[in-house]
Amino acid sequence: GSTEYLTTLGSELGIGAAEVAALFTTDKYAADVRADFAEARALGISGVPFFVIDRKFGLSGAQPAETFTAALNQAWQDANPLVLVNSADGEACGPDGCAV
Repeated sequence: GSTEYLTTLGSELGIGAAEVAALFTTDKYAADVRADFAEARALGISGVPFFVIDRKFGLSGAQPAETFTAALNQAWQDANPLVLVNSADGEACGPDGCAV
């Protein structure tokens, strides 16, 4: 873990070099990291990498892109369900096409 490399990476991500450098000498985010570890233990997570999506879906270990895509699509569908509004007098399309 080169501090120079991490400082450069932080700068590339839009974090000022001074702010990144300060993180090497302070415990500014230590409580957040401990809270993340505690939450992971509570969820039964014991290895890395582990990804949690929308606090509902967990992916353990290195997974193919298709697995992430499926999990993200499922999370989106769960969070944004399709609501069908049916109206007997409204115009609609059926299996034989659309009538206007």
